[in-house]
Amino acid sequence: MNVKRIAVAGLVAAGVVASGTVLASPASADTTSYLPGSGNWPVLRQGQTSENVRALQWFLSCEGYDQPAPSHFGPKTRANVHAFQQRYLTSQDGNVGAHTWRALLTTHTAPVGYGQRNNCVKGLQVLLNKWRYSDDLPISGYHGPRTKKKLIRFQSGHGLPATGTVDLRTYQKLTYTPAGK
Repeated sequence: MNVKRIAVAGLVAAGVVASGTVLASPASADTTSYLPGSGNWPVLRQGQTSENVRALQWFLSCEGYDQPAPSHFGPKTRANVHAFQQRYLTSQDGNVGAHTWRALLTTHTAPVGYGQRNNCVKGLQVLLNKWRYSDDLPISGYHGPRTKKKLIRFQSGHGLPATGTVDLRTYQKLTYTPAGK
C-alpha cells in the first residue's frame, strides 16, 4: 500500500515538474505576517481601510495595476492583488501578507530614490505620513528634500541606518510599526 502511495506521489511530482505548473495549496494563502529574513508585515484583506491599504494601492498602481487609491481594500484592489500574485507568487488568494509585501516591494520597476517622481514614491509618502512629526508630506510622488528628511528621521528613530534610501527593512518598519511608535 505504501509503495502505491509513493509511486503516485512520484508521478504527480514528476508531472508538476515536467509541466512547469506550481500547485498552490490552501496553506499557501498569503495570510502569514512573518517571513524569516524580512520580519513581520501587516496582513491586509478585502474590507479593510487604512494607510497601509492606501500605500498598497499606490504600489500596485506603480506596478501597472491601475486603480484609485481611496484607502479602502475593495473588490478592485483585491482583483489587482490577485493579478499581481498570479504573476509573481504561487499564492493567489487576494490577501496581502508577508509574501506579497516582499514581492511587491522588491519587484517594482519604478525607483523610489532621491529625485524620482512616480506612484511608488506616493506609496512611500503615505507610509511616512503615518508618523506625523508635525510635517505631513504632500502626496506628490516626488522624492525631494522633504521626503528624504522625513525618511531619515523615521529611519534614525526606528533603529535603521539613516541613509535616506528606502530598502526592504525600512518598508517593513513603515508598514508594521503602529503609527506614533
